[in-house]
Amino acid sequence: MKELRIEYISFGIWREVTCPVPEKWEELTPEQFLLVSRLYLQEMDESSFLKKFYSLPSGAGSDNYYRYKLGELVEFISDCRVRMDRFILSDVAGLKAPGERLKGMCFEHFMHVDTAFNRYARDGKDSSLDVFVSMLYLKDNEYIVLPSGGKSGLFSRQKPLILQKRVMKVAKIDKHVKYAIFLNYVFVKRWLSKAFPFLFPLDDEREQKDEQKKPAVPSVNWLDIFDAFVGDDVAVMEKYQAMPVATAFRLLNKRIRDAQKQNK
Repeated sequence: MKELRIEYISFGIWREVTCPVPEKWEELTPEQFLLVSRLYLQEMDESSFLKKFYSLPSGAGSDNYYRYKLGELVEFISDCRVRMDRFILSDVAGLKAPGERLKGMCFEHFMHVDTAFNRYARDGKDSSLDVFVSMLYLKDNEYIVLPSGGKSGLFSRQKPLILQKRVMKVAKIDKHVKYAIFLNYVFVKRWLSKAFPFLFPLDDEREQKDEQKKPAVPSVNWLDIFDAFVGDDVAVMEKYQAMPVATAFRLLNKRIRDAQKQNK
């Protein structure tokens, strides 16, 4: 984190303003991250973005030279090839993101989320984005895998409309907030590619050819992976569904790595 100091004249008086300047995505505040999302969606121009990003008073950094230098300081936001193991927006409209390193997320939850993510990455429809966010962010004490006899599951048979109502609620959230969540999830998947490289292989050569500002979104067929994971142990399938996702990834990554070694 750097510190920015700007001197400017206001009503004939020299004034000075200082503010912290992030040097990487992880250092963005939630407010700054949402501004970046709005910029990506072209909901605001660069001049307005910089003024709000740095919280500059009227008259500070308003000329072309200052705007150029301010833009240089945050050039990193033009590159989406970043790894992040947490969500910058931890709470949105009373719904909460998984914890750091996907803490609190089970394998079943991740499979639903990633499937919805891949769908939005393919079709770009607002309705798909709403479903993705509805799957990812949950209320306190809410689950994807319904605990035995519980009633707080997102796909509970006792409450078949709960997901539909959630999507309707999420649809009212501003688009740039939901798109920021999508971007953040791209970063989380890139972190997964480093933590579990055999399960989440990343094509670095292809990424270098693509535009840096276009998020790479490799997809995975989770039904096939889950079937292979469970194997003949169908009787305890729920155990695999409810397994902490990091544990499931570790086991799957090891199986794929071992299988590749045997095939050499």
